[in-house]
Formats: sequence, C-alpha cells, structure tokens
Amino acid sequence: MKIRKAIEEDVDGIAIVHINSWKTTYEGILPDQYLSTMNLEAKKKNWLRNLKMLHNATFVAENANGEIIGFAAGGPEQMNDPHFQGEVYAIYFLEEYQQQGLGRKMIKAVIYELMKMEHKNLIIWALKDNPSCGFYKALGGQVIAEKTVKMAGIDLIEVGFGWEDIQDIFLHL
Repeated sequence: MKIRKAIEEDVDGIAIVHINSWKTTYEGILPDQYLSTMNLEAKKKNWLRNLKMLHNATFVAENANGEIIGFAAGGPEQMNDPHFQGEVYAIYFLEEYQQQGLGRKMIKAVIYELMKMEHKNLIIWALKDNPSCGFYKALGGQVIAEKTVKMAGIDLIEVGFGWEDIQDIFLHL
C-alpha cells in the first residue's frame, strides 16, 4: 500500500471511496434512501473544489494495483474554535481495507502535514454512532464536545475528539 498527497486527478477515486465507505460505515445510522442516492458526479465536483481550495492536507492510499482505496483530509479547524487549531476532516477506506492498520498510517501523514502548518493541537468530529469512534479513542482522543447536526433530514449527535498537544497522537500510533 502506498500513501501519497492527493492530486486533482484523484477525484474519481476519492469520490468512489467516499460514497462506498459511507454506505458501509453509516448503514443503519443514516437512512438507506439517502445513502443509495449519493451522487458520484456531485462528489467528484466537491472533491475537485476541496483539493483546489480547502483541504491543505489530503492524502490517498493506493493498493498494489494503483487503485485508490482510502483517503484522509485535514487542515485548519473549521468552526473557529479559539482552542483548537488543526482538524482532521475525514478519513475513509473501502470496507475490505479497514481493520488492517492503514488508518494509523494515513492519519500519521495528515498529522505530520498539520504540524508543518504549525497546528499545536487537534480535533476530529465524528458521528457518535460511527463505529470508528473506537479508533479515535485508541489514538488517545478525548471526547471534549458534542453537537447536534442535521443529516439526511434527521438530527444526529457528533462528538469531538480532542488532543491538547497534536504530538500526543504519536504515542498511540
């Protein structure tokens, strides 16, 4: 497996992973109709915009055939929280590549990039019912906040996992 910085030509692969991983990760959490109607072209446009403008630290993971099997994105904290500087916005893998230690390698790449941007601490938001919350806890993240978000027409709880010192995550990698 190879991890590298994402480029604009990766939008197809990122969008495919985004949609497929949401369908498996959020099954039973988000309505099936919402998950089944996720639009590939819209996701590709969104990721092209993100790569051009927003996500300063976006990485992809490729399998031995050069196919994108996962991605992670991070950058400055997005909610103007006066306490947190860096944020991991997303980390997703196709289901068949999960639980193999790839998430740790991928998040390490994002964290190094955030540290180059001089972010001293970190927050990661996740839906409370997301099975990946255990991953963030295993990395030493502490639940420091909760908020209600509306997705697919329903109210869901997001939890914020925080690291006071961004380097503390390396103690758990």
